[in-house]
Amino acid sequence: MATAPKPQPPQYGELAEPLDPFNPTRRLFSSTPFTQVLEPTDSILKTKGGAGNLAVYKELLRDDQVASVWQQRRLALTRCETYVEPGAEDAVSKAAATELEAQIKAINWDDVTDKTLYAVFYGWGVAEVMWRPDGARVAFDKIIVRDRGRFRFDRKDQLYLWENGWRLMPERKFWTVSAGADNHDELYGLGLAHSLYWPVFFKRNDIKFWLIFLEKFGMPTAIAKVPAGKIADPNELKKATDMLRQIATDAGIVVPDDVVVELLEAARTGAADYGAMKDAMDAAISKIVVGQTMTTDNGSSRAQGEVHERVAQKIVEADADLLCGSFNAGPVKWWSEWNFPGAVPPMVYRRTEPPTDLSAIADRDSKIYSLGYEPTEEYIAETYGEGWQKREMTDPLAAIAKGLPDGEEKDAKQFAEGESVALAAMRAARRGDQESLYNAARMFAAQYRSVTGKRVEQLLQAADFSEDAATFKRRLDEILSEAPPEGTIAKLTRAIASSRLLGALRNQRVR
Repeated sequence: MATAPKPQPPQYGELAEPLDPFNPTRRLFSSTPFTQVLEPTDSILKTKGGAGNLAVYKELLRDDQVASVWQQRRLALTRCETYVEPGAEDAVSKAAATELEAQIKAINWDDVTDKTLYAVFYGWGVAEVMWRPDGARVAFDKIIVRDRGRFRFDRKDQLYLWENGWRLMPERKFWTVSAGADNHDELYGLGLAHSLYWPVFFKRNDIKFWLIFLEKFGMPTAIAKVPAGKIADPNELKKATDMLRQIATDAGIVVPDDVVVELLEAARTGAADYGAMKDAMDAAISKIVVGQTMTTDNGSSRAQGEVHERVAQKIVEADADLLCGSFNAGPVKWWSEWNFPGAVPPMVYRRTEPPTDLSAIADRDSKIYSLGYEPTEEYIAETYGEGWQKREMTDPLAAIAKGLPDGEEKDAKQFAEGESVALAAMRAARRGDQESLYNAARMFAAQYRSVTGKRVEQLLQAADFSEDAATFKRRLDEILSEAPPEGTIAKLTRAIASSRLLGALRNQRVR
């Protein structure tokens, strides 16, 4: 019997080291013995400002649309409440969660979150965790988000700070966040600024040309004409230029009076092309930052607006997962291992779900209750929160029986039970009467032509053929003096009799 081949041992170490995309023959670290720091591979940073110069991306934040939608994205995250959950149900894990929640509240967590979210804009972010001793434990003093341009990573994901040279930073001191890259070789991520650069560039140049257009064609150019023989006379030229200066324009020309000058006029009456270009770039910026346009610009319908709102909501959830997940894997884990050995580290998260519309839920529950179903106490507490208890439902007739002697109270309870049955039967009978009245009314309404049709026709004819109000009044008196048709009287009589009969039957059932 042949023996199975022995499995190959695992290959340790890194084989697919990251390469420079601009020079695939060179690895992404310096070959000098001084340092092995990596540089960002963002093509725009390399070609427009240098790999270490983020000024080209900071300049994007001056654009009005970028500032608006980026602020909207940041505020959408920071307005979400922060919660801390135990990593497990054991006592030490719960104690760790309780302690961490208190420390999170002690630091300006919303401000830290707001500044850390800029890692999504630039591609990466660095924050320094300031620890402080707290008795036998280590506590969060504060978290300072640093300028990311001062830091670099090496191929082992270690962090370096530039201080007259690259200096390796200690472990468990800096919280780093990376976002947007499509692989783990790019430690600096790929931020929204990379996608925003060209829309903002096109928009700014479009506005520049728009301003030139307005300057060129928004105001007419003044012309001063001088006789051909005096065009070279300085005094005549001075007189002409002085007259032009008295006109509130920025430009004017002096020409001989026998020279024809034709001014280039605008080929269109407005600047719609420039405005359309600006709107298109603003829409592109909105899509890049918040994934849609209807929460930042005008929408076309409520249904589309709700769809776009859900897209924006998913982006908020993704931002919360990115930052909280990175924070839990870094500072929270370090803090837990130092202070609560053996505990499962707590989980910090932001509740990004939109607030529940309790009015709509209560309306829905009321409709379900009318169908014969009632909620449980657990459902009430989960949906509407704590502080509710089921009230005691008392029968009014049974309440009256309280305080009577034992025998009479028993009889009163039996009477109350029988009375409740009678009341239920009476309500059912009334519902039947209402249905009968409804059907009778529909049948009577269907015969309106035979009951009142002739009278209505007479009134319409009198209104059409009367020459004045006095004639119409005389015709109206004649119509009212005529006796109604016998059929009409009979139908009204039957309707009155039917209503009285139903009323008598109802009173009899009640008794």
